[in-house]
Amino acid sequence: MKKILILAVVLILPGFLYYLLEKKGENRYKSLPIYGEKVLTGTFSNRMGKKVPDTLFHHITPFSLVNQEGKEIEVLAADTSIAVVNFFYSRCESFCAHMNDEMNRVAARFAKNKMVNFYTITVDTAYDTPAVLRSYATTYQPQDKKWHFLTAGKSDVYDVARNGFLVDAVQDTTNDASFIHSSSLILVDSHRRIRGYYDVNHKKEVDRLIDEVKLLLVQEIRETSPY
Repeated sequence: MKKILILAVVLILPGFLYYLLEKKGENRYKSLPIYGEKVLTGTFSNRMGKKVPDTLFHHITPFSLVNQEGKEIEVLAADTSIAVVNFFYSRCESFCAHMNDEMNRVAARFAKNKMVNFYTITVDTAYDTPAVLRSYATTYQPQDKKWHFLTAGKSDVYDVARNGFLVDAVQDTTNDASFIHSSSLILVDSHRRIRGYYDVNHKKEVDRLIDEVKLLLVQEIRETSPY
C-alpha cells in the first residue's frame, strides 16, 4: 500500500523531489531551515497534543522595482509563489555572468511551473536602466521563464538587500563602477521567509537549490491541501 501511495504522489507531482523520512511508522517531510532572526511571540500552539511556543520568523517585506521592460513589478506581493533571487550588475567583471548563467539553469528547470518566480536585482541602478537590462537579458530569454531583471523603482535596492534578504550590497569606494554584493542565489517561500543561500561558485550548491525548490514545492502543496 505504501509503495502505491508513493507512486501516486510521483505521478501527480512529476519531477518533484519527494523526501520521506521514516519515524515511528509515519511519513515525514524533511524541512528546510528558516534564516534570519527568530522571536518568541509569547503565545503557544497545540501540536500533536503538545504545547509549543509560537515563533515569529524574519520575513521580507514586499517591494516594488522596475523590470527590463520598464514595467513596475511588485516583488513577493503574492502569497502563493516561491521565489529565487540574486543581486548583480551589468558592468561586473567578476562572477556576475556565471551567476546569471546558473540562475538561468535553475529558471529553465522550472520555466513551466507557475509557482516559481525569478528575480535578478541590479545594485548599479544609476547605470542599469531598463534598456540596459533588456539588452543584457536577451540571451537568457527571461520572458519564457517568469524571470525579471530589476532596477530602481519605489523601493531602495540596498535596503531590500540588507534588511530583506540579509546580504551585502554596497558600492566599492575605490571604484565608482564597482559594487560589492552576494554571490548567492536566495530561495524564498510563499510566506516571504528565506529558506536557503546557494553560492554560485560551487556547482553542487546550485544543484542543491534545484532539489530544494522541488522539496519546497511539495511542502507548499502539502500545507495548502485540505487533506
